[in-house]
Amino acid sequence: MPGMTEILLIEDDDSLRESLEMFLQERGQAVTSAPTGAQGLALWRELNPQVIILDVNLPDVSGLELLPRITRQDQEVKVIVITAFHDMETTIEAMRLGAYDYIRKPLKAGDLGRAVDKALHIAAAARQTQPVVGDGHKPDPRNRIIGDTPQMHAIFKTIGLLSRNQASVLVMGETGCGKELIARVIHDSSPNRDQPFVTVDCTTLVENLLESELFGHERGAFTGAVESKKGRLELAGRGTIFFDEIGDLPLNLQAKLLRFLEYREFTPVGGTTPRRSQARIIAATNQDLEAMASERSFRPDLLFRLKVVDISVPPLRHRLADLPDLVQSFLFSINQDLNLHVTRVEEAAMERLRNHPWPGNVRELRNVLTKAAMDSRGAVLLAEAVEAALEDTGGAAAAQGGMRTLDDMEKEHILTTLNQTDWNISAAARALGVSRPTLRKRMARYAFKRPV
Repeated sequence: MPGMTEILLIEDDDSLRESLEMFLQERGQAVTSAPTGAQGLALWRELNPQVIILDVNLPDVSGLELLPRITRQDQEVKVIVITAFHDMETTIEAMRLGAYDYIRKPLKAGDLGRAVDKALHIAAAARQTQPVVGDGHKPDPRNRIIGDTPQMHAIFKTIGLLSRNQASVLVMGETGCGKELIARVIHDSSPNRDQPFVTVDCTTLVENLLESELFGHERGAFTGAVESKKGRLELAGRGTIFFDEIGDLPLNLQAKLLRFLEYREFTPVGGTTPRRSQARIIAATNQDLEAMASERSFRPDLLFRLKVVDISVPPLRHRLADLPDLVQSFLFSINQDLNLHVTRVEEAAMERLRNHPWPGNVRELRNVLTKAAMDSRGAVLLAEAVEAALEDTGGAAAAQGGMRTLDDMEKEHILTTLNQTDWNISAAARALGVSRPTLRKRMARYAFKRPV
C-alpha cells in the first residue's frame, strides 16, 4: 500500500537510529522512527506497522516492558528486539514475551536484513491467505478420525456396526496411519466405553515377561514375584485390550491367546484356577499376517479368530483429499498444546505437503506440522518451515532420490546381515540384536528364503 509504514524503529541512539533508517530505506522499505518508548507506542497505534525494531535500553521505559504491551494487542506484528545485553536471561525473556527475533549489538546488516525480510514475508502471507483455523474450530471429540474418502467412510460404517457388539477386530495398515486411534474410537463407541482401554505393545515387552504382563502371576510364580499381580486381560475388565503389532507376539503366547479367544478363560502364571474376562480384543499389525501364517511364523487359527472383523487403513498418500482437513485439525490441537496461533497456511506450504509421499503417514504429518508451526513464528505456516521440517525427517532426500521407508531399510539391513553370516539364523540374530523367533518372523514378512 503506497505510503504505508512497513517498519517502526524505536531506538534512542541517534547515530544508530539514523544509520538503520538509511539502511532500511536503501532496501526500499518504508520506515518511521522514534527515540523513546512513549513516542514509539504512539506511532505504533497511529501507523499500524508490520514490523517493529525495538531497543531494550530506552530512556523512559525498558523495551522488555514495552514488548508485551504491543504483542498482547497485536498478535500479527513482528517485533525484532535489538540489545547490547548478551546474557541468556534477557534473550529467553524477550522470546517469552512475544519477540519475533532477538539480535545482539553490534548489529550485522545481513542478520538484520534477513530478519526484516522474513518478518515482512510473513506479514504479506497473512494478508494473502485465508484462515484455515479459527477460534470457533473445535474438533468433535466423537469424531476424532479425520477422513472424507470412500475408504474412510467404509471404516466409519464398520465402527458403527462394532458399537453393537464385542467382536474381535484386526486393524491392518502401515506404520503411522492411525491404527491405535481407530482402536480407541471403536472402544469409545462401544457400550463399555467407561471400562479400561489397555494397550499391549508386542514389540517392546520382554518375551519372558510377556505372559505375566498379559495373564498376571501369583506370588512366588518366579524369582522376583513377591506378590500377586493382575495381568492386562484382567485389568481391562469388560473394556478393550489392544495388541499393537500382534505379528511380533511369540508363538507360545499365540497359543494361549487363542485359547482365551475360544473359551474366554486364562490362568495367571503360577496359578491353577482359570479366570474369565469379557474384554474385547483389538489387534493391529503392519505385517502381512496371511504370508506369516503360510510360513508358520503366525498361527493360522489365531489369525482366523482375530479376523472376525478386519479393517484396512489406507496410507495417507492414498487419501490426499483428506489433507486439508487433517492439517486444520492438527494445527488446532498444536496451537492448544504449544500455545501457538497458527491459523493460516501459505499456499506454497500446502503444495509442498501435497507433493510429499508421506512414508510415515499421518503420524509424520503431525510431526512435520508441529515443527513447522514452531519455526514459522507467527500466524502463517510458512513453506520454508515445512521444507525444513520435511528435511529433518529425511523426506526431501526420499523425494529426490526415491522413497525409502523404514521397512525398506530394515529389509535391506536384515538381508545384508544374513548374507554376511551365510544365512546362519543364530549368528544373524546375534548380530542384529534380536531373538531367533523375531528374526524368523521378519524373514517371513519379507519372504526371505535361503538361496540354493
